[in-house]
Amino acid sequence: MIQKISDTKILILCGGRGKRMGKFTKNIPKPLIKVGKTPIIQHKIYYYKKQGFKNFTFCVGYKANILKKFLNRKYKKVTFSNAGIKSGILKRIYVALKDHKDTSIISYGDTMAKINLKDLIIKHKKSKSLMSLVIAPIKNPFGIVKWNSKKKLTSFEEKPILNHFIGYAVIEPKIFKFLNKNTINSRDGEGIVKAIKQLVSKRLVNVYKYDGLQITVNSINELKEARSNIGKYITFS
Repeated sequence: MIQKISDTKILILCGGRGKRMGKFTKNIPKPLIKVGKTPIIQHKIYYYKKQGFKNFTFCVGYKANILKKFLNRKYKKVTFSNAGIKSGILKRIYVALKDHKDTSIISYGDTMAKINLKDLIIKHKKSKSLMSLVIAPIKNPFGIVKWNSKKKLTSFEEKPILNHFIGYAVIEPKIFKFLNKNTINSRDGEGIVKAIKQLVSKRLVNVYKYDGLQITVNSINELKEARSNIGKYITFS
Protein backbone atom coordinates (compact mmCIF):
# COMPACT_ATOMS: atom_id res chain seq x y z
CA MET A 1 0.00 0.00 0.00
CA ILE A 2 1.38 3.38 -1.05
CA GLN A 3 1.53 5.91 1.79
CA LYS A 4 -0.30 9.16 1.11
CA ILE A 5 1.94 12.20 1.58
CA SER A 6 -0.71 13.84 3.76
CA ASP A 7 -0.68 10.80 6.08
CA THR A 8 3.06 11.07 6.69
CA LYS A 9 3.83 11.14 10.39
CA ILE A 10 5.12 14.53 11.55
CA LEU A 11 7.36 14.04 14.57
CA ILE A 12 8.20 17.25 16.45
CA LEU A 13 10.91 17.16 19.12
CA CYS A 14 9.71 19.19 22.10
CA GLY A 15 11.41 17.62 25.11
CA GLY A 16 14.48 19.77 25.74
CA ARG A 17 15.00 21.94 28.81
CA GLY A 18 15.87 25.08 26.84
CA LYS A 19 18.40 26.31 29.41
CA ARG A 20 19.73 29.05 27.14
CA MET A 21 16.30 30.70 27.17
CA GLY A 22 16.67 31.67 30.83
CA LYS A 23 13.49 33.02 32.41
CA PHE A 24 11.41 32.21 29.31
CA THR A 25 11.44 28.47 30.06
CA LYS A 26 11.20 28.64 33.85
CA ASN A 27 7.47 27.81 33.85
CA ILE A 28 6.75 26.59 30.32
CA PRO A 29 8.51 24.38 27.72
CA LYS A 30 10.29 26.23 24.93
CA PRO A 31 7.73 25.40 22.18
CA LEU A 32 5.15 27.49 24.09
CA ILE A 33 7.26 30.66 24.00
CA LYS A 34 5.36 33.22 21.96
CA VAL A 35 6.76 34.62 18.74
CA GLY A 36 4.36 37.43 17.94
CA LYS A 37 1.10 36.56 19.70
CA THR A 38 1.43 32.85 19.01
CA PRO A 39 3.56 30.06 20.53
CA ILE A 40 6.34 28.59 18.38
CA ILE A 41 4.62 25.22 18.22
CA GLN A 42 1.44 26.69 16.75
CA HIS A 43 3.41 28.41 14.00
CA LYS A 44 4.95 25.04 13.11
CA ILE A 45 1.66 23.15 13.18
CA TYR A 46 -0.05 25.81 11.07
CA TYR A 47 2.63 25.55 8.40
CA TYR A 48 2.41 21.75 8.30
CA LYS A 49 -1.40 21.82 8.12
CA LYS A 50 -1.25 24.43 5.37
CA GLN A 51 0.60 21.85 3.27
CA GLY A 52 -1.95 19.14 4.03
CA PHE A 53 -0.28 17.22 6.86
CA LYS A 54 -2.41 16.08 9.79
CA ASN A 55 -0.68 13.17 11.54
CA PHE A 56 1.25 14.71 14.46
CA THR A 57 3.30 13.12 17.24
CA PHE A 58 5.07 15.29 19.79
CA CYS A 59 8.14 14.03 21.65
CA VAL A 60 7.68 15.65 25.05
CA GLY A 61 9.92 15.81 28.11
CA TYR A 62 10.46 19.01 30.08
CA LYS A 63 7.13 20.44 31.35
CA ALA A 64 5.40 17.69 29.36
CA ASN A 65 2.01 18.01 31.05
CA ILE A 66 1.81 21.73 30.28
CA LEU A 67 2.53 21.17 26.60
CA LYS A 68 0.15 18.21 26.35
CA LYS A 69 -2.66 20.16 27.97
CA PHE A 70 -2.15 23.07 25.56
CA LEU A 71 -2.03 20.88 22.43
CA ASN A 72 -4.99 18.70 23.45
CA ARG A 73 -7.05 21.82 23.97
CA LYS A 74 -6.11 23.30 20.58
CA TYR A 75 -6.02 20.25 18.31
CA LYS A 76 -7.74 16.92 17.72
CA LYS A 77 -6.00 13.60 17.10
CA VAL A 78 -2.50 14.51 18.27
CA THR A 79 -0.35 11.89 19.97
CA PHE A 80 2.56 12.11 22.38
CA SER A 81 5.71 10.17 23.09
CA ASN A 82 7.78 10.55 26.26
CA ALA A 83 11.10 8.71 26.48
CA GLY A 84 12.02 10.49 29.71
CA ILE A 85 13.50 13.90 30.29
CA LYS A 86 17.06 12.52 30.42
CA SER A 87 16.82 10.76 27.07
CA GLY A 88 18.85 12.01 24.12
CA ILE A 89 17.35 13.10 20.80
CA LEU A 90 17.89 9.77 19.05
CA LYS A 91 16.31 7.81 21.90
CA ARG A 92 13.26 10.09 21.75
CA ILE A 93 12.94 9.42 18.01
CA TYR A 94 13.41 5.68 18.51
CA VAL A 95 10.71 5.44 21.20
CA ALA A 96 8.28 7.49 19.09
CA LEU A 97 8.79 5.44 15.92
CA LYS A 98 9.59 1.91 17.17
CA ASP A 99 6.11 0.64 16.19
CA HIS A 100 5.79 2.85 13.09
CA LYS A 101 6.46 1.33 9.67
CA ASP A 102 6.21 4.29 7.28
CA THR A 103 8.15 7.42 6.31
CA SER A 104 8.24 10.24 8.86
CA ILE A 105 9.27 13.89 8.86
CA ILE A 106 11.19 14.97 11.93
CA SER A 107 11.83 18.53 13.04
CA TYR A 108 13.07 20.37 16.10
CA GLY A 109 10.40 22.17 18.09
CA ASP A 110 12.31 25.46 18.07
CA THR A 111 13.02 25.74 14.33
CA MET A 112 10.83 27.08 11.54
CA ALA A 113 11.57 27.03 7.81
CA LYS A 114 9.45 27.52 4.69
CA ILE A 115 10.30 24.14 3.20
CA ASN A 116 8.15 22.56 0.49
CA LEU A 117 7.57 19.40 2.54
CA LYS A 118 5.82 17.43 -0.21
CA ASP A 119 8.78 18.06 -2.50
CA LEU A 120 11.10 16.99 0.32
CA ILE A 121 9.30 13.63 0.64
CA ILE A 122 9.16 13.05 -3.12
CA LYS A 123 12.89 13.64 -3.51
CA HIS A 124 13.61 11.52 -0.46
CA LYS A 125 11.66 8.62 -1.97
CA LYS A 126 13.44 8.99 -5.31
CA SER A 127 16.82 8.85 -3.57
CA LYS A 128 15.95 5.47 -2.01
CA SER A 129 17.81 6.58 1.11
CA LEU A 130 16.87 5.80 4.70
CA MET A 131 17.37 9.42 5.76
CA SER A 132 17.26 12.81 4.06
CA LEU A 133 18.70 15.84 5.85
CA VAL A 134 17.62 19.37 5.00
CA ILE A 135 20.79 21.38 4.44
CA ALA A 136 21.03 25.16 4.05
CA PRO A 137 23.94 27.49 3.22
CA ILE A 138 24.76 29.78 6.12
CA LYS A 139 27.43 32.48 6.09
CA ASN A 140 30.01 31.92 8.80
CA PRO A 141 30.64 35.20 10.68
CA PHE A 142 34.32 34.36 11.18
CA GLY A 143 37.29 33.65 8.97
CA ILE A 144 38.28 29.97 8.70
CA VAL A 145 41.96 29.15 9.11
CA LYS A 146 44.06 25.99 8.75
CA TRP A 147 47.61 25.35 9.87
CA ASN A 148 50.21 22.61 9.73
CA SER A 149 52.13 20.71 12.42
CA LYS A 150 54.66 23.57 12.60
CA LYS A 151 51.85 26.02 13.36
CA LYS A 152 52.30 27.76 10.03
CA LEU A 153 49.10 29.06 8.46
CA THR A 154 48.23 27.07 5.34
CA SER A 155 44.94 28.69 4.35
CA PHE A 156 42.56 31.49 5.29
CA GLU A 157 38.99 31.88 4.07
CA GLU A 158 37.06 35.03 4.95
CA LYS A 159 33.50 34.39 6.18
CA PRO A 160 32.80 31.34 3.99
CA ILE A 161 29.39 29.95 3.12
CA LEU A 162 29.03 26.62 4.93
CA ASN A 163 26.29 24.00 4.60
CA HIS A 164 24.39 23.33 7.84
CA PHE A 165 21.77 20.81 8.94
CA ILE A 166 18.80 22.95 9.99
CA GLY A 167 16.77 20.53 12.10
CA TYR A 168 14.46 18.98 9.49
CA ALA A 169 14.81 15.41 8.22
CA VAL A 170 12.90 12.56 6.62
CA ILE A 171 13.59 9.07 7.94
CA GLU A 172 12.56 5.49 7.39
CA PRO A 173 12.08 3.37 10.54
CA LYS A 174 14.50 0.82 9.08
CA ILE A 175 17.42 3.07 10.08
CA PHE A 176 17.35 1.57 13.57
CA LYS A 177 18.37 -1.81 12.15
CA PHE A 178 21.73 -0.21 11.34
CA LEU A 179 22.26 1.35 14.77
CA ASN A 180 23.36 -0.33 18.00
CA LYS A 181 21.87 0.24 21.46
CA ASN A 182 24.83 2.36 22.63
CA THR A 183 24.23 4.79 19.77
CA ILE A 184 20.47 4.93 20.37
CA ASN A 185 20.96 5.51 24.11
CA SER A 186 23.63 8.22 23.73
CA ARG A 187 22.96 11.41 25.65
CA ASP A 188 21.39 14.50 24.15
CA GLY A 189 22.68 15.28 20.63
CA GLU A 190 25.52 12.74 20.61
CA GLY A 191 23.29 9.91 19.43
CA ILE A 192 21.98 11.68 16.36
CA VAL A 193 25.53 12.68 15.34
CA LYS A 194 26.77 9.08 15.74
CA ALA A 195 23.75 7.77 13.85
CA ILE A 196 24.24 10.10 10.90
CA LYS A 197 27.93 9.20 10.68
CA GLN A 198 27.14 5.48 10.74
CA LEU A 199 24.46 5.85 8.07
CA VAL A 200 26.70 8.09 5.93
CA SER A 201 29.39 5.41 6.00
CA LYS A 202 26.83 3.04 4.45
CA ARG A 203 25.70 5.69 1.93
CA LEU A 204 22.15 5.71 3.29
CA VAL A 205 21.77 9.49 3.76
CA ASN A 206 20.44 11.91 1.16
CA VAL A 207 20.76 15.71 1.12
CA TYR A 208 17.88 18.08 0.41
CA LYS A 209 19.10 21.60 -0.32
CA TYR A 210 17.08 24.52 1.01
CA ASP A 211 17.87 28.21 0.63
CA GLY A 212 14.89 29.97 2.17
CA LEU A 213 13.85 31.62 5.42
CA GLN A 214 14.97 29.98 8.66
CA ILE A 215 13.87 30.99 12.13
CA THR A 216 15.49 29.31 15.12
CA VAL A 217 14.71 30.07 18.77
CA ASN A 218 17.65 28.60 20.62
CA SER A 219 18.72 31.65 22.62
CA ILE A 220 17.29 34.94 23.86
CA ASN A 221 18.98 36.83 21.01
CA GLU A 222 17.48 34.44 18.48
CA LEU A 223 14.06 34.96 20.07
CA LYS A 224 14.36 38.71 19.49
CA GLU A 225 15.32 38.08 15.86
CA ALA A 226 12.47 35.59 15.44
CA ARG A 227 9.95 38.13 16.67
CA SER A 228 11.20 40.54 14.01
CA ASN A 229 11.02 37.97 11.19
CA ILE A 230 7.94 35.91 12.00
CA GLY A 231 5.76 37.90 9.59
CA LYS A 232 7.84 36.51 6.72
CA TYR A 233 7.11 32.94 7.83
CA ILE A 234 3.45 32.83 8.66
CA THR A 235 0.21 34.65 7.85
CA PHE A 236 -0.83 35.24 11.45
CA SER A 237 1.16 36.47 14.50
